[in-house]
Amino acid sequence: MIALLDTTVLIRFLIADKSPKYRKLYSFFKTLEQGETRVELKLIILFQSVFFLKSFYKVPKEHIVDGMMDLIGYKGINIKEKTIVRRTMELWRDNNLEIVACYLVACSEGDTQNLLYSYDRDFDKFNIARKEP
Repeated sequence: MIALLDTTVLIRFLIADKSPKYRKLYSFFKTLEQGETRVELKLIILFQSVFFLKSFYKVPKEHIVDGMMDLIGYKGINIKEKTIVRRTMELWRDNNLEIVACYLVACSEGDTQNLLYSYDRDFDKFNIARKEP
């Protein structure tokens, strides 16, 4: 069995709303941090959470990055491509790009064989190969 984490749970934890649900949720995330409980955090949920935190909840980008970077380190949270997700968060924190663009850069860096088809010239400031179709 694979336990998955939903966007609503992740957002409620990261906004720390101090409701009775949050107190229970805080205990749950403590078990995740220590590895007593294990879940998989799908990338679609991570990116959807970033979107909602930024657009709907107006959480500053730096706070979102800090929270996500902490979660990435939790022993009980499995994220595929953890290194790429970490790099994505660093790029997003340090650049004026959307999170998905940062993910594409993180996926393309370090492999000269990778090629990104895009019309967006913002990618040219990174060490990746971009080509217009």
